[in-house]
Amino acid sequence: MNRKQFVTNSAALFAGASLLSNLAAEDHKHDPSMKMSSGNSKYSKALMSAIHCKLAAELCLSHCISEMAGGDKSLGSCASSTKEVIAACDAFISLASQNSSFTKKSAQLCAEICQSCAKECKKHADHHKECKDCMESCLSCAKEMAKV
Repeated sequence: MNRKQFVTNSAALFAGASLLSNLAAEDHKHDPSMKMSSGNSKYSKALMSAIHCKLAAELCLSHCISEMAGGDKSLGSCASSTKEVIAACDAFISLASQNSSFTKKSAQLCAEICQSCAKECKKHADHHKECKDCMESCLSCAKEMAKV
């Protein structure tokens, strides 16, 4: 793992951990008799799926960049589609975390972008684990987004 991959992976992990912390603190009260909750947001499953998908896309993008730097130009479209997934998932995470009235529209767009990325990653899934992981995560995310 090179420095750029480490920084990218660390940033993605930090963003995911930050969001998980926010979800956990959603109904935080200082009453010792209260039990821990896994978050009661109506978007909890979709949020977790989007976080996982964004992380898988970050890892896939990092892999694509490394491969392209080594001369493999076949992953250019894959890199572009992962960047779109990262943006779409990030937007959904932000909107759903706020219970925005635009959450449903964002989920629909996120599902469409995830489906498109999964098709692109499928082309490389047999040769690149990161692409396979991203494809599977995108399909799972699109499925959850359809439920929103």
